[in-house]
Amino acid sequence: MKSEGKRKKGDFIIILVVLLVGIGATLPWLWNKVNPSKPADERIAVITRGGKEMARVDLSDVQESQRFHYEDGIEVTILAEDGTIKFEQAGCPDQICVKTGTLTKKGDIAVCLPSETIVVIEGDKYE
Repeated sequence: MKSEGKRKKGDFIIILVVLLVGIGATLPWLWNKVNPSKPADERIAVITRGGKEMARVDLSDVQESQRFHYEDGIEVTILAEDGTIKFEQAGCPDQICVKTGTLTKKGDIAVCLPSETIVVIEGDKYE
């Protein structure tokens, strides 16, 4: 058979469908590039004591060390620095909250049960 090089109506429809699928596949990627929702590393540390929220710290914005000191009941000091947060000191006998160490990722949590103090890093997705 001899091909004459003429395009048929069906050829144009196939080309059009392929182009539309390609454009449709790239639109969500382009939209996210132009309109990013939240920074990927947004981490908010929430400090609660006795069931009451005491502080909310955006760890990605911490430039200098910040100390949160609570004296009512059992005394605790919480330190936020360099995108991290931790119990620096606690007046409880077992020191489990201090031994928990530094919290860095979304979903990390440290609790001092005797003082009813909780530090948790919140975010959209847990790592």
